[in-house]
Amino acid sequence: MTEPLLKITDLKTHFFGDDGVVIAVDGVTITVNKGETVGIVGESGCGKSVTSLSIMRLLQDTPGQVVGGSIEFENKNILEISEKEMRGIRGNDIAMIFQEPMTSLNPVYKIGKQLEEAIRLHLKYDKKRAHKHAIRMLELVGLPRAKQLMNEFPYQLSGGMRQRVMIAMAMACSPKLLIADEPTTALDVTIQAQILELMQELRETSETAIMLITHDLGVVAEMCDRVVVMYAGKVVEETDVITLFEDPKHPYTKGLIGSVPKLGENAEELDSIPGNVPTPYNMPNGCKFAPRCKFAMEKCWEIDPNLIETENDHLVRCLLFQNKQVEVEL
Repeated sequence: MTEPLLKITDLKTHFFGDDGVVIAVDGVTITVNKGETVGIVGESGCGKSVTSLSIMRLLQDTPGQVVGGSIEFENKNILEISEKEMRGIRGNDIAMIFQEPMTSLNPVYKIGKQLEEAIRLHLKYDKKRAHKHAIRMLELVGLPRAKQLMNEFPYQLSGGMRQRVMIAMAMACSPKLLIADEPTTALDVTIQAQILELMQELRETSETAIMLITHDLGVVAEMCDRVVVMYAGKVVEETDVITLFEDPKHPYTKGLIGSVPKLGENAEELDSIPGNVPTPYNMPNGCKFAPRCKFAMEKCWEIDPNLIETENDHLVRCLLFQNKQVEVEL
């Protein structure tokens, strides 16, 4: 077993506001090994993006705060290092593709200046070499007229083009860990395939580990080695990607997979998960998924189940499996 590149243990991230405390991440444990792609899936509001921002330590100017747990990168707890030391890691050893390119690029600086600044800071290239490398990265993510784009401002680019600039910036320094938060959301299918191929290539040539946050189970099936399913700030299931699709355990995971249309299937309507994700100020007692689960038992409303291993590194948080009894046909 290789030493994990990233090891998140019992991470708790809360947001403090006038209306009370929002528990965004509630005891999450995730490991990512060198050269591995781990998918993080779940509905909006489940804590995926807050987990990634906690790793990058980008919550300082927000009401958010990591209140418990540890985040070890190369055996160093990055929650305990100085901001100066973190800046040396951020963008270099750990890079992130943000979900919203509109707010991630500085509107008053040209694209070229923003790209070159990151390259010169982390790779120590001179101005000429950084300029050439920036153009090459823009070309690699499928942007036309890359040389001209270097002299344009973010507002002059479409949303999809800005997203590709963010991807180029994140991948420019061949990071050891790439956190990709919905990296292909604003892209058409052709460009999406190109970006995923580029990420795979980065992984193979540089042994870059990837934490892929996405709603797209098709992308998960294509890219990931392991998958972590989150719901209401907790990990509810974790296993390898093949097992997840062939033998999902948690009712929530089954609902996610069942709601995806299948080629050649003539179903009149897709399966769906009833109800809505609970609001942070109104979390149910016991299992957080109980109000939406058709298999909920009386004890599900009282007991918040632990994450247990059922078989072969397959983890699940569900009372149906707590005593390792014969599985219920879900």
